[in-house]
Amino acid sequence: MGLRFNPADEGGSNGSVNVQGRFVLYRDLDGKSYEVELPLSSNVDPYRLREELGIPCYVDLKYYPLRSAVVTLWAAINADRLHELYPQAFEKQISKKPIPVLLFGGAAVKFHCRSANSGGPLDRVIKDTDYIIPKKLGFEFYRLLLEMDKALGTQYKSFATANDRRFNAWRHGERYRVTTISGITGDGIPTITVLDIFCDRIELRHKVEVTEEFKRYKENTYTIGLEYLILSKAQFIFDAPKEVAEELKQHDQDYRILTYPYYNKDMVILGMEEKDIKDICAIFLDHDIGEGPEAINPEKMRRILERDKRLTLTVTLNLKNLVDRAEMLGRWLPKGDVAKIADRIERLLSAFPNVDKKWDRPWWNTGVETPQIF
Repeated sequence: MGLRFNPADEGGSNGSVNVQGRFVLYRDLDGKSYEVELPLSSNVDPYRLREELGIPCYVDLKYYPLRSAVVTLWAAINADRLHELYPQAFEKQISKKPIPVLLFGGAAVKFHCRSANSGGPLDRVIKDTDYIIPKKLGFEFYRLLLEMDKALGTQYKSFATANDRRFNAWRHGERYRVTTISGITGDGIPTITVLDIFCDRIELRHKVEVTEEFKRYKENTYTIGLEYLILSKAQFIFDAPKEVAEELKQHDQDYRILTYPYYNKDMVILGMEEKDIKDICAIFLDHDIGEGPEAINPEKMRRILERDKRLTLTVTLNLKNLVDRAEMLGRWLPKGDVAKIADRIERLLSAFPNVDKKWDRPWWNTGVETPQIF
């Protein structure tokens, strides 16, 4: 694994290699600077790692977030032997066993869906990658991220700012946060973002437990799996004053208004953003309803949702909204593909448990940040 890999050789976004010298990634409140030497380096070949991991070749490694994800997944799966492969970088064993890190969010959709990758009709820009790990291995993965650049190259540098460390202390091992390189501009300058690492569950508008998927990390292509991907996307919901409806229409976003007649008449309920709708559509376009690792299993979805009526209602409303407003999907897809997606969603919805309880106020977690609508 001592190969030095230049993404520019593969048409990547590494850009000009003429940019040289120390570059300040971040200057903390206490004056401490986090720096990196330019040009950024990579000591591994992500294309070879993609093949070794069995990740589909349509996953576009010219796109930095996906390239970084492949390298990170490989490092986590090999966490128990990195000290043997790179003794100059790792004095001690990071973990006694492989760390089964799973992707969720847009990167996970790209791992499963050809249509969501470069050249596909549902391709979109993702700003970062989202990881979830077993809580008992959380600190080991956090430590791996902070040390990975020493062995694998400065492209994969992460660090913990004062705010990151404060966040981690508050969460007591439930979640971790680091600041990491998120991309490389055309002239070779790195950009950074804050990376949130979830443990055991995705807890946003609803709680989505994914612990059963850690043992199937290879089968699920190092993601939480299709069913949990759908749930994690379709759990997005919040409300707003009724007056917002007209403004949504002016911004061509009224398709996000969910139909639920029992809710407070002075409010409207808003569902998924466009990016999540595109991801959901990619999943249903590229995968049929049925059994198997690359099929959406209705029985599994029903079993998961039977535990949580509130989550069931939110997911049902979001998916039904896509069927009811299927014409909106025509902005990206031909009629045949729209019809296929709508049919598959309806077949899945028919397996969902019924929700008899009627809510006139939020049934979701309101203790999370509400995004700007426009």
